[in-house]
Amino acid sequence: MSFLDDRLDALREQGLYRQLQAPDGVDLSSNDYLGLSRHPAVVQALTKALEAGVPAGSGGSRLLSGQHPLFDELERAFAAQVGAEASLFFSTGYAANVGLLSALPDEGDLVISDRLNHASLIDGLRLGRADKLIVPHNDVGAVESALVRAMGRRVFVVVESVYSMDGDMAPLEQLADLCMVHGAHLIVDEAHGGGIFGATGGGLVQELGLREKVFATIHPAGKALGMAGCFVAGSQALRELLINRARSFIFSTAPPPFLAAGLLKVLELLADPALDRTRPLKLADRLRGLVGGRLDLGASQTHIVPVMIGGAEEAVRVQQELQHRGWHARAIRPPTVPDGQCRLRLVMRSELSELQVEMLAMELVEVCGG
Repeated sequence: MSFLDDRLDALREQGLYRQLQAPDGVDLSSNDYLGLSRHPAVVQALTKALEAGVPAGSGGSRLLSGQHPLFDELERAFAAQVGAEASLFFSTGYAANVGLLSALPDEGDLVISDRLNHASLIDGLRLGRADKLIVPHNDVGAVESALVRAMGRRVFVVVESVYSMDGDMAPLEQLADLCMVHGAHLIVDEAHGGGIFGATGGGLVQELGLREKVFATIHPAGKALGMAGCFVAGSQALRELLINRARSFIFSTAPPPFLAAGLLKVLELLADPALDRTRPLKLADRLRGLVGGRLDLGASQTHIVPVMIGGAEEAVRVQQELQHRGWHARAIRPPTVPDGQCRLRLVMRSELSELQVEMLAMELVEVCGG
C-alpha cells in the first residue's frame, strides 16, 4: 500500500523511524530500577503459585470470570503499604490512567494537567467529559491562578511525582497545600517515584507524608516493582466507582492471577530495609557529578538522567555510537518529546556498578563532544 510506504518514508526522512530492538549491551533504558523482575524470591513466588494451581491466565474480565482471591489479597496489601484506604489493580498503567481520568471527572468539572504529563494521562483526559486546562511544567503559580478562577467548580489537579523524560520532581508539597486551600483534588502518578521513594516504597507522596492531602495515587507495577499491572490507591468509594465506571477495567481481560503472587512478594521486599532502594539515586548523583559541567542533563534530580541532544538525527547517531561501545541507551524523539528536545534517557539501576557509571560518563563526553 503506497500510502503506508509514503508515511514510513516520511518518518525515515525526519529521523523518527523506530524499530523494535532487544537490549544489546549494558542496559541504560530499563525501568526495572531495583532488579526485582529477576529477584530469586519473586521468581520462586511465581513458580510456587503456578505449581499450586493458580491459573496462568484469567479467562475474562474481573466482573465476569477473571476475579481471583489473590487480587483481593494483593489490593488490600498494597493499600496498607502506601497508607491508602483501598486500591484497585488494573492490567497496565495505561489502562489505569485512561480508566481513572475518563471515569472520575464529570461534565462541568475542570482538570488541571501538567504539560509534561504522560500520554496515558493525556488520553484519559481526552476521553473524559470534563474541561481541561494544560499548565506549564511544574508552574505552581499557574495552578494557583487556575484554581482561583475555577472557584465553585469541582477541580482535579493531575501531575506525576517524577517525570519520566526529564527526571525531575513535581512540587508536591506546594500543590497539595494549594489543593487543600481551594478544595481541589490532587491526583499523583507515581510511575517513576514508586519503589524508589517512601518508607515502604510507596512513592514520593509517602516520602513527603502527603497521603491525607492527596485524592488518588497511581502506581504502575512495571517500573521499580519489576512486574506488570497498575494500582490506583485512594478511598473505598473511589475503588467502587472505578469498578463500575472505568471502561478500561470493566472491558479488559484481568491480569493473570499468578502475577499477584509475585507482586505480594515484591511488596515484602520493598518493605525490607535490606533492599537498598536508594542505590539508583546515588548512581545518578555520581553520573551528574562526572558530566554535569560538560553535558546538558536538563533538570534531572532523580535516577533518570536525560542527556539533551537537540535534533533527532544527532540523537540517533549518539545512540548508535554508544551501542557500538556496548551501551543500550535509546534516543527519545518526537512525539515523546518536543521538536528540538531529543535526548538520551539514561536510567540508573541498582545492578550497575560505580565503575560502569564512571566508564559511561567518560564515553558520553567523548561521543557527545562535551
